[in-house]
Amino acid sequence: MNHALVPVLMYHAVSQPPGAVEEADEHYCVTRGRFAAHLAAIRARGRVPSSVSRILEGQVRDPVVGVTFDDGHESNAWAAGDLLSYGGSADFFVNPSTVGRGRHLSWGALRDMAAEGMSIQSHGQHHRYLDELAPSEVEQELRQSKWEIEDRLGLPVTLFAPPGGRMSRDLPETAVRLGYRAVCSSRVGLWRPGREQGVEIPRLAVLHSTTERQVDRWITQEGWELRSMELRYLVLNAAKRALGNSRYERLRRAALAVRGRM
Repeated sequence: MNHALVPVLMYHAVSQPPGAVEEADEHYCVTRGRFAAHLAAIRARGRVPSSVSRILEGQVRDPVVGVTFDDGHESNAWAAGDLLSYGGSADFFVNPSTVGRGRHLSWGALRDMAAEGMSIQSHGQHHRYLDELAPSEVEQELRQSKWEIEDRLGLPVTLFAPPGGRMSRDLPETAVRLGYRAVCSSRVGLWRPGREQGVEIPRLAVLHSTTERQVDRWITQEGWELRSMELRYLVLNAAKRALGNSRYERLRRAALAVRGRM
């Protein structure tokens, strides 16, 4: 195991009981019990679950596993509480336009989480796929979301995560120019802090089916597991480019619905 390389996990929603989460993609929703099992697997390997922002700031001395959450679903508050019980933290990427709406976290909840040591970061002003926007619109998404989160919470926003992982190659450069320190993408890989600061940080997507054994293999950096994930990422990216976002999402939802009935 190379402690210099950090696996960064990308979660979305946490359900309790199973299937009880509304307004969340079930494919990316893990049960609270499974999330606890993931945290136990991290601790069993002598690592601490930590936000990327704390790692970048040099606030964590122990070997770590990065933990992030996208979309700001209200169930993330449960996850924050569970992380605290393990002495950990995470980055929560939110869209200001959806905060407090539907099943999304409120500004009050985000303030409480920040007070407990959680990192609140930008997922764009709206949950829009950046590859569908003009460069000026992309900049507005990054600039406006950063300003509003900082204004509401009084804390610096230094990280950006593109919705759906859609991003251009020059997005990290744009983000740094607008005051961000790094972009947490959906690209599969391990992060080497110190060498990738100010650029793209790869993450490992946690799915509904991700077991603690898989998380353990990510922590121990088993090559075949990561290569399999990289291949899946490349295939899905190619499908998105070939089909376009709208058609890809329709086919994806249909495929998941069929799988759910099997």
